Amino acid sequence: MTARLVIVPTPIGNLGDITARALECLKVADVVYAEDTRRTGTLLLHFGIKKPLRSLFVGNEKSRSLAALADLREGRTVALVSDAGTPGISDPGAYLIRAAIDEGFAVEALPGPQAMLPALLVSGLEPAPFAFIGFLPRSSAARRTALEEIAALRLTLVFYEAPHRLAAMLADCRAVLGERPAAVVREISKVHEETRRATLGELAAWAKAEPPRGEIVVVVGGMVESSAEPQDLSGFVAERLRRGESPAAIAKAARDVGHARQEAYHEALRQSGKEDS
Repeated sequence: MTARLVIVPTPIGNLGDITARALECLKVADVVYAEDTRRTGTLLLHFGIKKPLRSLFVGNEKSRSLAALADLREGRTVALVSDAGTPGISDPGAYLIRAAIDEGFAVEALPGPQAMLPALLVSGLEPAPFAFIGFLPRSSAARRTALEEIAALRLTLVFYEAPHRLAAMLADCRAVLGERPAAVVREISKVHEETRRATLGELAAWAKAEPPRGEIVVVVGGMVESSAEPQDLSGFVAERLRRGESPAAIAKAARDVGHARQEAYHEALRQSGKEDS
């Protein structure tokens, strides 16, 4: 068989979610590159599959990608897996995928388990169009800057987040995006799967009072313009401040409805009492 790289999704919870095609690809692969060889070894053992396993995680992704490319040059079929879900999407693997494509090798991605689409569907928010953002920066300042860049999108937004950062992340979303409908979906396809639907502010308060555990997806409604929203600059800014939006987010939104971004920013600072500082 011609050398190829096969991207193989693995279960994010219930082992029954793995596809028959994924199992077949793992059986015929010459070598499996895995985010955690112990975890993948347990998965393969469960399905009676024995294959050479090599680690490929964030810390060694580039060096192990070179090894995988060498395997491909030898004509081998290389399977790429992550701990759970689809490699290359908020998991290691993207570097190897790009490198294999650049060298002209066949690259095949199997459909299969991932967290973003189930979370989007059970959130109850508009499923299309949507934007998958993945993980935001860890620091609040960088996180708010990233959120300001997407605040004006009229798309449902999908994020991944670690449980210990969830409350702070939701609070930053509320501060930058304003009060929007949202959902926190955790432990998808596992015994303790849970979905909470509320506003960003309500979810932030819940996450702070009752810190959740497990793998988490956050789904947030896109920006919606109100037809009754005042279009004069002062009224426009006042309405946005009442929603809890930041001056930077207001400035970006103002540009979309015909106001000068810089003027809107200074007006927001003035009305919020931050102009002097």
